[in-house]
Amino acid sequence: MTSSIYQPAQRFKTYPDGAVANLIDPRTPDQAAAWLDIPEEIDRSADVVVAGGGISGIAAAIAAARRGCSVILIEPTHMLGGQATAAGVSAFDITYNYDHALNDHGIWSEVMERVIRIYDEELRRPVNVCHYLLRSIGPNVVVVERVFFEMLRDEGITVLRNTAFTGAYRSGPLVTGVQTTAGPVMGKIVIDATETGEIMALAGVPHRVANGRSNGLTYQPSNAYKGRIQDITYTATIRRYDEGLPEALKITEAPQGYEGWLNVFRTFYPPEGVENPQKKGRFGPNGFAGYRAAVDLSISNMQIGTQWDDVTRTNLNYYNDLPVYGSYLTDPEAKLKFEAEGILKTIGIIYYLQNELGLPWSVVTDEGFNDGPQAHHNPYVPEVYAEIEKHMPLIPYIRESRRLIGEVALTGKMMFRRGMHTEAPWRSDSIAVGTYHPDLHGGRRPIDFEEYLGESIADKPVRETFGPYPIPMGTLIPEWVDGFLAAEKNISTSRLASGATRVHPTVSAVGEAAGAIAAICVKYGVQPRQVPVAAVQLTLAEGGVLLTPLFVDGVEKGSPEFVKATLAIARKRVPMPIARPRAEEPRIEADLTEAVAAGEHSIGYLEPWRIEVRTPAMA
Repeated sequence: MTSSIYQPAQRFKTYPDGAVANLIDPRTPDQAAAWLDIPEEIDRSADVVVAGGGISGIAAAIAAARRGCSVILIEPTHMLGGQATAAGVSAFDITYNYDHALNDHGIWSEVMERVIRIYDEELRRPVNVCHYLLRSIGPNVVVVERVFFEMLRDEGITVLRNTAFTGAYRSGPLVTGVQTTAGPVMGKIVIDATETGEIMALAGVPHRVANGRSNGLTYQPSNAYKGRIQDITYTATIRRYDEGLPEALKITEAPQGYEGWLNVFRTFYPPEGVENPQKKGRFGPNGFAGYRAAVDLSISNMQIGTQWDDVTRTNLNYYNDLPVYGSYLTDPEAKLKFEAEGILKTIGIIYYLQNELGLPWSVVTDEGFNDGPQAHHNPYVPEVYAEIEKHMPLIPYIRESRRLIGEVALTGKMMFRRGMHTEAPWRSDSIAVGTYHPDLHGGRRPIDFEEYLGESIADKPVRETFGPYPIPMGTLIPEWVDGFLAAEKNISTSRLASGATRVHPTVSAVGEAAGAIAAICVKYGVQPRQVPVAAVQLTLAEGGVLLTPLFVDGVEKGSPEFVKATLAIARKRVPMPIARPRAEEPRIEADLTEAVAAGEHSIGYLEPWRIEVRTPAMA
């Protein structure tokens, strides 16, 4: 099989010169109506309660529902999708050297397929518009949110939007539910898929913050909240109003802190004819725009990723990171102040583009950020910026959250890859595969690392090293608390490892695994720590998840051989020979007869833990 990294037309449609986009609003009436829903305050219960409607929470909810569970998913904002929507990071972070392995398996493959179909069939325009590449995907927030809305609707999952968390229920070591502004929501298994590990704190589940630890009540050291965590970024989706910048979207007053940021803005958002020092070969004021470019719904711009100079809509996630500390996670007032500074820094970039470069860039008004039941406003952002702020994302891009103290802690050493596009040592207890490098945005001083995990700055590779690494099942399971699983960025990792696990396909895979574990717990009346790893791997493979580091040559998802062969290889029951054909995606070339036989043997002893999986085709 030839990888579509080198043949992007296999995944992305090409358009002839002169093609014109279909300029329609991609949101649906049902989707827009759901944004306005505020659930009534009543008692609710389900088999599985998923806290957080981001990518990971959605995958967890779908995985559990397809295995026969009743599911309630709770989201504090009006948008589903977390970092991909509410935070405005809709240009997917995908390592395309593993295109087939990542994008053709698991629930993530359904997200990709549905998103691309909307652009191909309804909008009739390219979606591979970002990262200066043909092999990229930069969908609109409103389209990604629609896809998540429809996937949850199709599975019959109850979704509570605009619902904040106010507490948690725990009986001894057992978490039994969450308290919300819509009343109590009780469940047999609670999955924390929030953006900040909020339920861990509310339920007293031991976790890590910065370089410290909490037993669920107090921190060790007591000043752990002062330690660095990864930067947040308050993004904004902006467009170039070549037809004339609306008065309401003009920024005439430089925000507080502007002078301190100006040298960075001038360097990485250079004027006409000046090269961007980071994006080599990209000159002038549009060089930045190609990085997180998005489809411009307002005009018929048929630009693709390599045509970065023609970008007219982009997501500002470029040199607007904001350093934050553990107090961002532990102190609500500090959180508001940090976020206000992040908002003002991004507004500062727009002010710079408008006033120093004389360019008509400003926030878009058609991505849905201002279409919830109440306006979102940070009290520390001056009112003079209200018209801009209301069209900015609902939350910042949060790279590092509270992290579970789990049965296994994933560290930088465990995902070490000897070079670019090589594989980390494999583990037979892996239930998800990551491919990103440990991209640590901030907190790189020696004191910022967790020495008690045996980690230091020396464990961070000098160069980027993308490649598959295993995520053990124990990273989702607390050391001693029951009725609880972690997902999203909340799994048990070191700070360094968290820089690799936070990207779109990886959190989706983690969520899918959490949902599968929860479903087995519900069916057999057990706790997550009692579920055999192999049983989780089997049900994930039967649901179309690829558990091996690379795709297995000769077997395709949906075939009987796929489940048996990939299960045996992932569990290291047979050798895993790797082929790296030139200009193709690397793959495993195993003895399929041996692998299928080994897989059949494993499935035989897993029958007592088997659980039926409803596939999308059957839904």
